Amino acid sequence: MRLYYIFSIKQEFFSLYKDQPELLFQVLKQIYYMHEGDIEYAFNLFTQLTEKINKASLDRRLFIELHKKMPYSKSGNQHIMNDLYKDEVSILVVKASHVLISSNHNFSSFFKYLLEKDHNYFVCDFNYNDYFWLKQVKLLERI
Repeated sequence: MRLYYIFSIKQEFFSLYKDQPELLFQVLKQIYYMHEGDIEYAFNLFTQLTEKINKASLDRRLFIELHKKMPYSKSGNQHIMNDLYKDEVSILVVKASHVLISSNHNFSSFFKYLLEKDHNYFVCDFNYNDYFWLKQVKLLERI
């Protein structure tokens, strides 16, 4: 099971890290694993790097668009994709600080819909040390 944390990176940091995503990943990973005693420092660093996500707006837009296009349902704050043809089960939760996707695949169908919402999304899977700009997903689809 993959667990993707998706952050909306501020434009100035996107410009700084767009060609060196490994550096941004290391910063976010340090924040993720930071000791509880350093929570204030971690929070300040995190808010400098990321844009706040409009949770209500993104939740609503995803629901309106996705329920027409794919095998999709919403339960509480969870957007659930259960695609039998692709054998994919992905669950997306929107929070003010990030979007969280758990998926049984290395690629979630939610990615292409999120790309339409924000071009500065940075995806991290801290358990697998995996990271990429969501824009890269679009480039990979063309190949």
